[in-house]
Amino acid sequence: MKLAFLAPEFYNSWGGVGIYSIELIKGLSKLDNLEIHVITPNIKQTNKKNKLKSIFNENVNIHTISNANDTFIYNLKFQAAVFKEFNKLNNKYKFDILHSANLVNMPDILLKFNKIEIPSLVTAHTTIKGQVKGFLKGNINPFKMASSEKLSLLAYPYISFLEYYYLKKTDNLITVSKKFGKLLKKEYKYKGKITTIYNSIDINHYNFNKIKEEDCISKFPFLKNINKPIILYAGRLISQKGIDIFIKSIKLLQDKGYNFHYIIAGKGNTNLLYNNLKENKIDKNNINYVGYIDNRNLVYLYRMSDIFTLPSYYENLPISLLEAMSMKSCCISTNVGAVDEVIDNNKNGILINPGDYKKLAENIIFLTENPEIIRKISKNAREKVLKNFRSDIMAKKTLDVYKNIVNNFN
Repeated sequence: MKLAFLAPEFYNSWGGVGIYSIELIKGLSKLDNLEIHVITPNIKQTNKKNKLKSIFNENVNIHTISNANDTFIYNLKFQAAVFKEFNKLNNKYKFDILHSANLVNMPDILLKFNKIEIPSLVTAHTTIKGQVKGFLKGNINPFKMASSEKLSLLAYPYISFLEYYYLKKTDNLITVSKKFGKLLKKEYKYKGKITTIYNSIDINHYNFNKIKEEDCISKFPFLKNINKPIILYAGRLISQKGIDIFIKSIKLLQDKGYNFHYIIAGKGNTNLLYNNLKENKIDKNNINYVGYIDNRNLVYLYRMSDIFTLPSYYENLPISLLEAMSMKSCCISTNVGAVDEVIDNNKNGILINPGDYKKLAENIIFLTENPEIIRKISKNAREKVLKNFRSDIMAKKTLDVYKNIVNNFN
């Protein structure tokens, strides 16, 4: 079988969709009788062929067709490039199936105007409607919104219309959670076939026992001098992800006299971040902003963190949560989207309501004062990931979907 995989973000990724794409392709490349063609934007790392060969095996072919980044305009360019180049590639390689990695990006939308003669499917991680709801809940002040959020808000009527059209033209969906599949049927009246295959991770990479403390300090030297509980936030610096809630909880803990160390990892508007920290009078000696850290190196921060926080206003099934759980960093997350399909409250993590920075701070205090509970929750979390969220499981289930679609294509 020959697979054409449209990846709006791939290697290096800047978000969950990129990580999903990488882990899926890595898993699929280990299976028999599958020739993989990844069609993706051209970024610096994608051109490093030797690096890519060390990650993917020889039956993964990468075709770069446009320049791209995490912006609305670049996504339009990728859509146009797919429309221009796909038929050329299809004529050359004779693909059996087309898989688009992300509903919101709609990479093959222009192909849907001219129906292609091969079966296709799309993975639905989120919707533009859900994203807009998320960052409006997180921040109604446009001056404090990230540029990507402002653009999404301005383009929302146009993109949401296209999204409805796109779904009507899509016969097969993979959703990364059960709850999201139900939402698509209810709110979007989706009539096609939905298969739920959970987001998953490489459990060998996210393995607490394989990474030593000295390895972490070698990667991040500032960790050497920290001798107090470490609280980690890893996510984009946008209101949807609840960065403001994390900072408010730091302020509350600081005012109560608790002495913790905080790490913020993620890309975004650093001026807004620093202004927020300054406005809340956060002690700069107790916090490190480390910028964007790719998932190969983020593992070291998970390893050293006592608690991982995910204070988002909107998620589906976040990969960062799986990564942290696999690394035995005790997780506190808002109960949004399908997070409760991962976290069993007080068993393998702790759930709080979105926006509740007081409860976030309260649970940080509780956990740091009860290290035996941290150990128990962290152990259970790793076991949950091992059982349900492994990338090899995701790959095998996805291949089964491909076979079923191809065999039933008229």
